[in-house]
Amino acid sequence: TGSASYDFYGGKRKGNNLFANSLLALDAATGKRIWHFQTIHHDVWDRDLPTPPALVTVIHKGKKTDAVAQTTKTGFVFLFDRVTGEPLFPVEEKPVPHESDLTGEKLSPTQPVPALPKPFMRQSFTETDINDLLPDSSYNHLKQQLASYRTGDMFTPPGKKPMIAFPGFDGGGEWGGPAFDPSTGILYVNSNEMPWIINMVEVKYEAPKNENYLQAGQRLYKANCMACHGPERMGSGNNPSIINADKKYTDKQFQELITTGRRMMPAFKQLSAEELNALSSFVLNEKEKQKIKITAAPKQIDSFLNLPYSITGYNKALSKEGYPAIKPPWGTLNAIDLNTGQFVWKIPLGEYPEFKEKGIITGAENYGGPVVTAGGLVFIAATRDGKFRAFNKRNGALLWETDLPVPGFATPCMYNINGKQYVV
Repeated sequence: TGSASYDFYGGKRKGNNLFANSLLALDAATGKRIWHFQTIHHDVWDRDLPTPPALVTVIHKGKKTDAVAQTTKTGFVFLFDRVTGEPLFPVEEKPVPHESDLTGEKLSPTQPVPALPKPFMRQSFTETDINDLLPDSSYNHLKQQLASYRTGDMFTPPGKKPMIAFPGFDGGGEWGGPAFDPSTGILYVNSNEMPWIINMVEVKYEAPKNENYLQAGQRLYKANCMACHGPERMGSGNNPSIINADKKYTDKQFQELITTGRRMMPAFKQLSAEELNALSSFVLNEKEKQKIKITAAPKQIDSFLNLPYSITGYNKALSKEGYPAIKPPWGTLNAIDLNTGQFVWKIPLGEYPEFKEKGIITGAENYGGPVVTAGGLVFIAATRDGKFRAFNKRNGALLWETDLPVPGFATPCMYNINGKQYVV
């Protein structure tokens, strides 16, 4: 299951927030819950489980055991007995930072950490991890920036001071999920290693007297839109800039979009007609309309939605040149033996041509998973460099690669017709 809402502040959802961030086993005939496991308690880092679990069969304590493997954004692999829900490797509730300076927030004092397998990505980012491939001026700029952020433990809670979120919002493990080889018990999973920035700000909802549409629009934008589109409306992460929204939408079209939502954007049905007018006047830069005075009392916002804090956007921690702020690898492909919990191999996945020319394979951000074949291959695209690759499943050696017209941010599909095998 996904994260509890709102992602980064939990002051109005006290407790562990079951059954968010959970793996659930249900009786398909009745819907009855058989067992569950929560991978993050009271999530305030957007660490929803990114992918369906993998049904696997492993050798555990000398016996074949039907199991389920769940990869996570944090780089953990949780492995459970499929029938009972018992972890096959010990899981410890470890003490974590849980003091928050955000009013009303109360974090879990512990989080579950599996003894094996070890994480398939790094889980902290400090000064010693700054990208050392950068020119001195850029390196020193990042070092200065990092000194003003909170860094270190991956369970450091968001607060009034900006912090590095690492593992980041996109993982770790990604939506493509892992591939499992039943002949060997090996799980193949790719990983991102991109740090992000969480900057929380206080949000005021009280409407001042004699407010005009511009002032109301700015206030409503900050409360409802800033988290995705940024404080300057320039977009962040996977969310677009809306600086030139007036060239794309009429007033009527914009208000319909706000009330109905589209794709990743939810509907904001709690806004009154006058609030919609005020918001559209701000976003669409309607100068004359912005001068209109608010006449009706603001609609009372539902108390659960009326959150005192929001993030300023989904922003990656990048150098001035656009490279990840952390030293490589920036993406990896991992082979983990689920019979033993040990790594078989680990390689950088993806490349930047300018570093490859110097003999440095950095890895790259990747979205989409691998497939593994009985014939000994692991196929994966996923990387931002637009390559499609085949690796030797036993040792991770690159056997073949080709260029796609654009990056293949999806898991390949294998099939055969008349005895001939194909990959899409």
